[in-house]
Amino acid sequence: MGILTSRTLLLVAMGVLMTAAHARAAVLPTVVRGARAIVLRPEPGPLTIKIFKRDLNIYEGSDEITAHLFDPCRQQIATASLPDDGQDSGHSQTVQVAEMHVTCTARGTYRLLIAGSSRSDFVFGLDISQGCYMVEGQIMFNDGAQSGVVHFQPPSSDTTIRARALHGSGRQRMPLVDAAGNVIHTFDMTETGQWAEFVLTEGVGDRAGPWQFEVGKMDVDIRVPGVMYWNCDASALFAADSYRHMLYPFCATRYLQPGESADITYTLRNQTGVTGGFALNTEADDGLDCSVIEPQSPATLTHERYYNWLPLTVRVQVAESAAVGKDLHGLIVASAEDDPAVVQSAGVRVIVGPSPVSEPLAGPVVLHRYQHENYQFGYAPDYIENEVYFDLNNRPYIRERTSHKYRAVALTLPENGKWVQRSYVPAVQEIYPDYRGFYMGGGSVGAKVAFDGANGAYTLLSVLRQIGTPRQSVLIHTPDAGKTYTVHPFEGGSFDIEQFTGHNALDMPPPVLAYRKTRDHPARFCSYHDLLLYLPAKVDGKLQMGEPILVSDRCLGSCQHSGGPASTVTRDGKTHIVWGDVAEDEDNAPGVPTYVATCDHATRTLGEPVLLAYGPPVNDVHNVPAITMDSEGYIHILTGAHGDNFRYLRSLKPDDAYGGFTEPVNILEAGYVDEDSDADGRGRQTYISFVCGPDDTLYTAYRQWRMGVDDYHGGNLYAALSFQSKPKGEAWGPAQPRVIPAVPGYSIYYHKLTVDRLGNLYLSYSYWTSDTTYQSDYPAHYHHRAIQMSKDSGKTWKLAETADFAAAIVK
Repeated sequence: MGILTSRTLLLVAMGVLMTAAHARAAVLPTVVRGARAIVLRPEPGPLTIKIFKRDLNIYEGSDEITAHLFDPCRQQIATASLPDDGQDSGHSQTVQVAEMHVTCTARGTYRLLIAGSSRSDFVFGLDISQGCYMVEGQIMFNDGAQSGVVHFQPPSSDTTIRARALHGSGRQRMPLVDAAGNVIHTFDMTETGQWAEFVLTEGVGDRAGPWQFEVGKMDVDIRVPGVMYWNCDASALFAADSYRHMLYPFCATRYLQPGESADITYTLRNQTGVTGGFALNTEADDGLDCSVIEPQSPATLTHERYYNWLPLTVRVQVAESAAVGKDLHGLIVASAEDDPAVVQSAGVRVIVGPSPVSEPLAGPVVLHRYQHENYQFGYAPDYIENEVYFDLNNRPYIRERTSHKYRAVALTLPENGKWVQRSYVPAVQEIYPDYRGFYMGGGSVGAKVAFDGANGAYTLLSVLRQIGTPRQSVLIHTPDAGKTYTVHPFEGGSFDIEQFTGHNALDMPPPVLAYRKTRDHPARFCSYHDLLLYLPAKVDGKLQMGEPILVSDRCLGSCQHSGGPASTVTRDGKTHIVWGDVAEDEDNAPGVPTYVATCDHATRTLGEPVLLAYGPPVNDVHNVPAITMDSEGYIHILTGAHGDNFRYLRSLKPDDAYGGFTEPVNILEAGYVDEDSDADGRGRQTYISFVCGPDDTLYTAYRQWRMGVDDYHGGNLYAALSFQSKPKGEAWGPAQPRVIPAVPGYSIYYHKLTVDRLGNLYLSYSYWTSDTTYQSDYPAHYHHRAIQMSKDSGKTWKLAETADFAAAIVK
């Protein structure tokens, strides 16, 4: 018998408990404070869930909650609501009850979302008729009259566990018990609100099974770093984290005509500890054939980290006799041959008929939980959904990425009607034999592709090397569409490269900005950097970075993960640079001081910086500015903001940063209504993208905070991805939301607005929300990705298809 790891032993222990749990109800006491996600593993058959709620009435506003139950394919199969109790203040003694009754058909992990007030002004509990459950997220209870036990998988590494009594009724001494039943620490929580800490080190405690907190008064807040799941019923335990993303995507949608077929890729992950094969089975409605064509069943994959995944190719075919408009469903089921409890299902949804993805969008894309562009429109492009840039022939280039935020190993581009990937990794490995990946290669530090006058392509990456060796920034160049690459190191931890924004003319290799951190700053989103300008050049046919030119020694940094604004524009031997500096006098500065300066290529001299305006709030790197240029050479600049107004300026003379600028003006004065605003609200913008069209119309896209101006999310606060334009000689138009988030509150889009050589606009984005009941169910920081395009200056939009890109290439 091989050696069993502590994780495997824990899985075995939880598996025994899980098997025993199926015959009885599982209970979560009505003490859990705030919105949560609960992961369920029911057996096929009837399932009843009772939801209990008691309002705390600490804050003003409604304490209504809604429960949503999703099956393993993340199709909503039940919903229930409980209203506010009607009391204005004081802890309610009334416990409200709602019930869900469903029949479970798909095997795998179900998900129950409890959504309620943003202030978490209620407690809830559950009674589940069969199966197992685990609560996801923070351990917080708010009823000192009840006692209970919290079960969880112990941390695998050194950490500090913290606990505190929320109120006087939670004061106690709370034991922490290991898998062998030994008390390894007792938390002294006899002072309200004071954190009690326990430093857990390697070798402490028996970790062969679940641990538990024995909570005598359930009015406590407990923090265990690295622990994502817990419950209050030992007989209903299961290793929920081992089943996360076991089979993904949860469901894939395709539109097919009668008789048509399509291949869909799923990913099978093995984090369960089983070492045998996985049987791969399918089932489908009449009129739909569904089969796994690769690999053969049973599929074998390791359970070791980083190597525990396997792509599955699933072929779906619609019967010739299928009626147009029919909605057909199938299941892919992966089950461990050695353990019947290790099983997960994923769905396939086929709608018979033409796909609406080719049609113009009727308005903004309105996302819903688990119903994004693929579900709503059948959007399933054969390109990588990342930032898109265009060479001199208007051929699109997209840097490769996956669901992992670090992976980015190739440039992708269309060739002979198909997208091809051209990897630059061998060229990087030749320079850095200890290469082990790229830091945030998926786009968090930028994924731009730029071009020179000879149609050579360039991109910037940060190379991860052996542990203990600093990351290395590199410029990667290909003169021949990715057939060969050269790699060129330069200084700085973050960077930017000049991409095409409409009228900048780059005969030379594109300028590169590097941000070299010199020291910290006490502000949360600020630090000091040297801003360096590189002017790469070809010498005897070889690219050389040259020596950098210092632009500023107090730059606050770069923010490329969302918006990715251009920081330079170049024309006629001059590069104009915009940036934000650290404000030394924070109390009196209205925002980030925004500067422009010009570098003359012939003399390699930099002109004096010109202070343009301030981007609020002060000392916040989210507020980086953006620059572009029109057909006549006039320089256009937007100052940045973090939840405030972008401000617009234009140079008074073409291609001249020293001849003066127009007075800065806010570009948006509506969209967010509160007690401090007028009837149509005020503008609240973050993360600039900024380009110029062939007719000199300016375009920007950004995250916009909206509230009280429409019916989305009941008029409550939400973050839209919005678009705005300014025709030449006219004022800025209104904000036009292009994406409405699935949930209210905080969202971010990791977006980028680009323009091709013909003036078509492309808005690429990936969606993320801080709503932990939702975002944590995805296998990456980026929930999903899409590209919208407009061929008529933003009047109409559609989801981009390869045919759209192909039609725009200049032959």
